[in-house]
Amino acid sequence: MTASRTARERVRAELTREITDIARRQLATEGAGGLSLRAVAREMGMVSSAIYRYFPSRDDLLTALIIDGYNALGEAVERGEAAVSREDHLGRWLAACHAVREWG
Repeated sequence: MTASRTARERVRAELTREITDIARRQLATEGAGGLSLRAVAREMGMVSSAIYRYFPSRDDLLTALIIDGYNALGEAVERGEAAVSREDHLGRWLAACHAVREWG
C-alpha cells in the first residue's frame, strides 16, 4: 500500500509540474490576465474540472507560478553569491546583482 501511495504521489507531482509548465508558457504569451485553467486543461488533454483537483482556482495557480519564480530567482542568487569568497562582501553583492540580472 505504501508503494501505491508513493506512485500516486509521483503521478500527482508530475501532473502538477506539467500544469505549471503549460501555465508558465501561457503566462509568457498571454500575460496574467490571459491565464486560463480551461486552456491549460485543453492543452493537457484533460477536462477542465480535473485541473481543479490540483489547483482550486486560477489565482492559486498564478500564486504557485509566482512562488516558483521567486524560488528560481533566489536559487540563482545563491549560486552566484556562493562562487565568491565569504570575506569579499562587495564581490558577493556584485555577484548577487549579476545573478539577478542574468536570471531576468
